[in-house]
Amino acid sequence: MAAVNRSIHALGALALAGAGAAMSVAATAGLAFETGGGPDPLVAAVALAVAATSLGYTAATETRDALRTDGFGITRVDLGNAAAVAVGAPATFLLSVRVGVGPVVASALVGLCAYLLAETYGAPAYCGSFVGMATPAAGADLGAVVAAGLVAAVVFVLAKHTFNGFGGKLGTTAFVGCLSVAAFGGLAPGTGSVPEPAVAGGLVGVAALAALATFLLSVRFDHGPVVGSAVVGLVAGVVCPPLFAAGDAVAAVAFCASFAGMATPERIPGPGAMLLAGGVAGTAFVGATPYFVGFGGKLGTIAFAACLVTAGLLSLGRVLAPAVGDAVTG
Repeated sequence: MAAVNRSIHALGALALAGAGAAMSVAATAGLAFETGGGPDPLVAAVALAVAATSLGYTAATETRDALRTDGFGITRVDLGNAAAVAVGAPATFLLSVRVGVGPVVASALVGLCAYLLAETYGAPAYCGSFVGMATPAAGADLGAVVAAGLVAAVVFVLAKHTFNGFGGKLGTTAFVGCLSVAAFGGLAPGTGSVPEPAVAGGLVGVAALAALATFLLSVRFDHGPVVGSAVVGLVAGVVCPPLFAAGDAVAAVAFCASFAGMATPERIPGPGAMLLAGGVAGTAFVGATPYFVGFGGKLGTIAFAACLVTAGLLSLGRVLAPAVGDAVTG
């Protein structure tokens, strides 16, 4: 029974890792094949290999640790967290679609208000808000969002002891909920196209800065990850659309990168590493534009994959550096 209970943690880890891997493949495919001929196939293959190795290394480590975690149990806190996820999803969808404020502003408002009203349930409510970012472009309606929110609530509890501290975990949990509903025909992705190179470069730069700003608000100014991300998202969602020609995309990529900025220093150590994670998130955002259009949690999953890749690169670098040093000095 203990082994079965431990495997539940691994199931949650595998669900999140699988979603992150799928988004990485989509982003690479978009960059390779959807950008007016794309980059050299060899470059694309090398980039995919590096991303897959880094992400796979991190995911394998987390899944191994999940299997070693003590038995799975459900507490009153878990039930409260699940309820917060389930409620946050339709609340955000109604605010976004019915009220008409849009998904970025709606999600940021729900996350910020939930945190201010009940700090304990701020993170799960924020997770639910990412489900509620699903749009009519994917055929989303209130019933589909409620169903995806319920699945995400279950995944939130299953994955409670894995990938903690990685930015984008909440969004990936929401994305798994939306994918589950899509498997039964409740959602279908819309269509999109990769931005022009000049716009794409600007989006990557915005992403790096947004991730860093969130990290500073969260860690250096001690406001916490939910407030840090929600404030960046709210500002971007209100200011960018009327200010820039591609304002909706700028707001979306800033919000996406803010999820990477929610990572703890134990996972992404310091501003320099966070700039890298934000840049990776921005690049993946550009590549993934044609895929999973209108799905809630897409932006968070992009950020999650970026954090896994960044953490994997840093970890592999620490592993390989001593070996290189020994080879040079030996």
